[in-house]
Amino acid sequence: MAVKYVRYKDIDKLKWDNCIDNAINRLLYGKAFYLDNLAENWDGLVLNDYEAVMPLTWKKKWNIKYLYQPSFIQQTGIFFTQKLSRPIFNEFISRLAENFKFAEIDLNYDNRFVLSSSAGQVKERTNYIIPLKKYKNGMTEFYHPNFIKSLRRLKKQNLNYQSGVDYNKVMLLYQQLYLSKIASVSKKEIAGFKKICKHLMLNNSLLIRQAYNAEGVLLAAVLLLKDANRLYNIISCITPDGKKVEANYFLYDCVINEFADKGYLLDLEGSDKKGIAAFYKKFNPDTENYFHFKLNNLPAMIKIFKR
Repeated sequence: MAVKYVRYKDIDKLKWDNCIDNAINRLLYGKAFYLDNLAENWDGLVLNDYEAVMPLTWKKKWNIKYLYQPSFIQQTGIFFTQKLSRPIFNEFISRLAENFKFAEIDLNYDNRFVLSSSAGQVKERTNYIIPLKKYKNGMTEFYHPNFIKSLRRLKKQNLNYQSGVDYNKVMLLYQQLYLSKIASVSKKEIAGFKKICKHLMLNNSLLIRQAYNAEGVLLAAVLLLKDANRLYNIISCITPDGKKVEANYFLYDCVINEFADKGYLLDLEGSDKKGIAAFYKKFNPDTENYFHFKLNNLPAMIKIFKR
């Protein structure tokens, strides 16, 4: 068995995507079209004939190539169609370190072997998920009591839940509300994510759900990407007026009700931020940690600037 470094131009995208689609730990972020639209550059590590793959998203600075985590890609790491042994996992990490002196990337939830790896520094990050089938026979019985109280208050607001098709409208609202606070998201990444939305919309894999008040004013919106197993909560927006009435409680409750019997896992996309985490915890979700991996083997003079 051998792990090979494969440059982008030599990657067989059909075999790559077949590996992702059949992976035990499949995630939409690993698909070639997704990486094409969001990564500055990407190559891959490939086990044998695409039995396992690892996207390597990279940039170059001071003529040094380094790994980074693109916006709108929560976690990548190694994807595999059969469970990997510890030695094979370590071989992936060794090949990574041979080709890159610096890396700050997020490995997926099924890359736990990295915790015992001797290479780099590892920090667990929090992701919350909701197996929607558990809500099939009772939508609110699992919610935190404060969440239920908020939903009762919201009944007086006569809010409306609607589906939408205009992802550009949702993205514009996201940019207006949050982009100034998220300096790491570039205009190029926004444009790339819109291309992903267009692709998924054509394949019936993009869901837009919105909450309006009785006067028809948009209060909150969520943009969900869909694959065979998951609904990915990538973009979530709430306006100042929406915050006043807690419209996001209404919106997510409606999403959960709509998809409760469809068998999906709702991937809430985090978070380690206290405010967002406190909100998500009110759903009584499951925790599915992933792993922030940092490697710094830069020359001493450069390493000082990348601590």
